[in-house]
Amino acid sequence: MIKPIFGLAKATGASDPKSLATAYGTWSGIRSNHVISQSGSFWGSDGSSRSISSAEDRELLVEIRSHSDLIVVDAATARREQYRTPSSGARLAIFSLSGNFSGIEVVDDPATSVFLFSSSLEQLSSISSKNVHVQIQSEPFEGFQSWANDNGFRSILLEAGPTLSAKAFEAGIVGQSAITRTPIATNDAPETLQNPFDEDAVLVSLAQCEDHSFALWTH
Repeated sequence: MIKPIFGLAKATGASDPKSLATAYGTWSGIRSNHVISQSGSFWGSDGSSRSISSAEDRELLVEIRSHSDLIVVDAATARREQYRTPSSGARLAIFSLSGNFSGIEVVDDPATSVFLFSSSLEQLSSISSKNVHVQIQSEPFEGFQSWANDNGFRSILLEAGPTLSAKAFEAGIVGQSAITRTPIATNDAPETLQNPFDEDAVLVSLAQCEDHSFALWTH
């Protein structure tokens, strides 16, 4: 059971992951989504986010994904989290500055269509031509929004690790961020919470569930 605390969650009486996602609403542009421990880690003891996640957090992610057109992740996270083609029907884009896409199941599958972003043409040329390859400049998100708009991607969900996510925030292209934090600290309140990527972010929703808090921010 989710308890609404503040903002959109409280105004709509959100009490489960589906109603919380509905409270968050649809979006245009880029919304990031992360689960983070109170120590600031994006991964648990198993090296993935699964060990710091919860059933409610995973259900919320599924609901948010169902409203996205494109999911963006970095190669290291895709490899660590064993990304596959999204069941929601969204397309998948994977970024790698080094061009190293090895060991990623969805990339290794020649029947799967996935967008690969890298400045390394040599690495991209060695990957199956059945995948969709997109070259970018050395700055990861240079021209990305124009490319997304040209390809009809209106609602983009950024699920990348902290390095690529930070670059997206630095580029000023993230409009919203959904943050699940675990465990709940004694000072987890609307007036004390801080966004890990943007100190000027505005909190618009807060809910809690046992030892997790669910926040939505605008930027």
